[in-house]
Amino acid sequence: MSLDVSTPDAPTIDGEREDQYEPDGENRGDLQEYLDGEENAWEEGFREWAAETPLSEESYRVLLDLDLLSDLDFFWDEESEEVQYESPEIENDWEELHPSLDSWSQVSEINEELDELGETVAGVLSDYYVAWDEEAEVTETFGEQYNARDDALPENERNRDE
Repeated sequence: MSLDVSTPDAPTIDGEREDQYEPDGENRGDLQEYLDGEENAWEEGFREWAAETPLSEESYRVLLDLDLLSDLDFFWDEESEEVQYESPEIENDWEELHPSLDSWSQVSEINEELDELGETVAGVLSDYYVAWDEEAEVTETFGEQYNARDDALPENERNRDE
């Protein structure tokens, strides 16, 4: 199933997160540019998600009416070296939030699909846009001799096998 809707504006993520240990304002600013910029990672991720989501147009309208997309958050995680996300959820008082919400099943589906959207966009950002680990060392799986670096080995180690 797919959702045939226009791509909404990307969420604004330039503020600091409550639980962050170190300021990542520069990275968040870069992520915002990737989401909004000419290449538009948000549109790419949103289109990918919309092509696969089982969410109905009615449930999507509820998601927009509750302004849940603006609360999606994307941030760089140093430890995993990839973009992570946090997605908002419709809380337990859902019956009072919107007249079109008619079941916990619908609420759960909206929450799950909003999470899927966050995961998809974070994946697009990590896979195709972010390149902050340029200084990371390349791990040489088979050792120096298998990586065309025999000449970097000391003379006594180079001649061992001869």
